Amino acid sequence: MNPVPKDLTLRDASGTELAATLWDSGRPTGVVLVHGLLGRRKMREIVRVAEALVPHHDVLAIDVRGHGDSPGRFTWGREEWRQADAAARHLAGPGRTVYGVGFSYGGYHLARATARGSPLSRLVLVGAPVDLEVLDHFPFGPKLWRHVPAALGRGRRRMRVEWLPAGRDAALPDEELRAVQVPALVVHGSDDWLISARHADRYMAMLPAGKRLDIPRGLHGEYLVTSHVDILVEAIRSFLDSRA
Repeated sequence: MNPVPKDLTLRDASGTELAATLWDSGRPTGVVLVHGLLGRRKMREIVRVAEALVPHHDVLAIDVRGHGDSPGRFTWGREEWRQADAAARHLAGPGRTVYGVGFSYGGYHLARATARGSPLSRLVLVGAPVDLEVLDHFPFGPKLWRHVPAALGRGRRRMRVEWLPAGRDAALPDEELRAVQVPALVVHGSDDWLISARHADRYMAMLPAGKRLDIPRGLHGEYLVTSHVDILVEAIRSFLDSRA
């Protein structure tokens, strides 16, 4: 029987509060789930992945700053890694081995947190950007319209956000990506309307222990849970349980 999820309030190293939900069975492994831009920890896609992982791992889903129930303003990646790090350290406290699964910008936060010393042993980056150059392709074609049915009824909340930084200031530099020494699964959906394959290409070029999964007709970030939930969940489970 799956544990009842419990809402928590954590603090990162800067003292900023973040809202979290924990599924705790006292397992030796735990997974941090981080949503993407405009998402939150209680969105149906995040909860669905959490419930799929709970039979194997404890799970902690968080709202990064400016999203969901967490205060503050979104800083476009400058500070959100601190919330991912706080979540990983909370799970690691009782001695768990901790993994991270990030969707869209959530993958960016986890990669940065790992590069800066967070206790994460494996990463899954689903439709994650390496920078804010998302108009390197034409995003408003048929791929966008495939996302519309999944977007309806999501119950979004208004994001609280800082001004958009210069593109180079929001990019993950090569040295930071090379510092991510843990195994990482980079997942890209071929019908991702927002994040082109260039981002997955760069992760794979820079991450020392990267592995790639391309999902034909797969959608962007959390939308992959709608379009290809069985493939995605099985890939996450298999990768997290792997010793290769």
